[in-house]
Amino acid sequence: MNNEKTSMDRRSFLKGAFATGAVATAAVTGVGTLAGCAAQPKEGKAGASASDSKAAGGAYEFETAPDPIPEGDIKETVDADVVVIGAGFSGLCCALAAAENGANVVMLERMDHVIGRGGSIYAMNSKLTKEKGYECSVEEVAQRYKRMMGYHSYRVDGRKWMLHFNRSGEAMDWLIDRMTTASSVGGDDLTPVMEHWYEDPENINGEFPGTHEFLDGPNGKGPDDNPQQDVCANMALYCEKAGVDIRYETEAQQLAKDGDKVVGVVAKGKDGYVRFNGKNGVVIATGDFGQDKDMLEKFIPWAAHQTEFGGIWNGSGHKMAYWAGAAVDKSETPAPMIFCFQWRSITRQVRAFQGLMVNEDGRRYDNEDNVISHGGLALMHQKGNHAFAIWDDDYANEPGWQNHRYVDGPKVFDTPDDVRAYWQTVVDGPGTINMNGSGDIPVKMIKADTVEELVEKLGLPRDETLKTIEAYNGYCDAGVDEEFGKRKELLPIKKGPFYGIECTPWFLSTTGGIRCNEDLQVMNADDEVIDGLYCLGSTVGDMYTNCYSTHFPGHNLGGTCLTFGYVTGRKLAGAE
Repeated sequence: MNNEKTSMDRRSFLKGAFATGAVATAAVTGVGTLAGCAAQPKEGKAGASASDSKAAGGAYEFETAPDPIPEGDIKETVDADVVVIGAGFSGLCCALAAAENGANVVMLERMDHVIGRGGSIYAMNSKLTKEKGYECSVEEVAQRYKRMMGYHSYRVDGRKWMLHFNRSGEAMDWLIDRMTTASSVGGDDLTPVMEHWYEDPENINGEFPGTHEFLDGPNGKGPDDNPQQDVCANMALYCEKAGVDIRYETEAQQLAKDGDKVVGVVAKGKDGYVRFNGKNGVVIATGDFGQDKDMLEKFIPWAAHQTEFGGIWNGSGHKMAYWAGAAVDKSETPAPMIFCFQWRSITRQVRAFQGLMVNEDGRRYDNEDNVISHGGLALMHQKGNHAFAIWDDDYANEPGWQNHRYVDGPKVFDTPDDVRAYWQTVVDGPGTINMNGSGDIPVKMIKADTVEELVEKLGLPRDETLKTIEAYNGYCDAGVDEEFGKRKELLPIKKGPFYGIECTPWFLSTTGGIRCNEDLQVMNADDEVIDGLYCLGSTVGDMYTNCYSTHFPGHNLGGTCLTFGYVTGRKLAGAE
């Protein structure tokens, strides 16, 4: 795309959009839940060309605000202190924190129930992390943040990151207290556990401790389940007990303004349009925009054509914010979550793959030691946007497989034979797995008695691939990787049976898209606050650039959802 097409003129968005001055225009496609706590993905391939849907003059359809909903079509007006749009994890946290502190809260959800997705929630210095011996000082977190902000090219909001550090332990303790006693509101009592993390022997691309999960509910028995569904279901029950007016099957469509201030939202329910006024604020907690091909094309074209799956929601909350004057992230490129989940199917852990990676030409292309997010991005530079993992029977003896999924929990595998038995179930399996409610991911593991047979079954060029394997084995024998300098603990491809799997980048969702300050107040292109409008969850801009990293596994759920939702709810209720 050229600069003329990709530059966004917010003032042209607004021309004629607020002619009435009373009711702001908004998205007509509806509002969903938070990306970290969202519905099953829609069908279809992300990133198809969106040029046909551009309006005259080269603008995308979402850049043109629709006409305001006529006042005469609005059947009812509901007054509240706080209106939360979207009953995902961030919206639920905000609504409950506000209601518990005396606010009158209405929460709008277009679906007929709340749906959670995932389960990894990152928090520092919670009572659980302290109990396990992982309390973190300001100096320690500064070192972590310096590394991580470097991965994001320092194009992130340091104040928001420090808000997460300073308040995430408090917010997590608040959540733990409720999840462990949820039977008091008719829910399921859950067990908080702390996930283990990938420890890079070189201390470069490792992960950091602090990721929480809540297990033992009907949907969260283990690592392949979807424990966040149980968390969100419990939160909805707590919200109801606290007096939150949850309006299911109610689709927010237009923000309402009084001059420059956002004062409410017009939504469509079963009986028609209702205007919900929020005296203290309106909170957008509507998830990602990965299902809107135009928005992908506009904001992250480098990722829009790379993957089979583009996210969960259609960015309706983003659009409402833009038409109310909001700006996009200062980097102007919201960050996608892109992972390589096939690595997870090899190890049953979210960690690096230590074996050999080749592209479809049968050649190595990078140092294979990487986390699941950055490794997924590396795949996107290869022909066909994919590559192939190759390993042998001795890979089962790698000590890391005898690691723990949870701190103080059982080992992932007790013995190397357990690893081999697991691989066989994947080889014999249906060729897909479902990852924590993120959709069915292709996982077709190949097993062969000889390297030549494996190369043939993977569809790779015989001579070039065998040459690559021979060279790689030589590096393993010598303890020096002459191509990419991979650490000397290399794992050769020598002992059969041999294994391989096609690895593809998986576009999970988008993060960011709405500019806001550390108080989560939405801002315009001049960095001026739009009074009355807030954003949470995967809409929060300037948290990540380049890509969403797994070095803090669950940072989005723990930061923009839990911590920011908890703090914002308290502030809107006047508790701080």
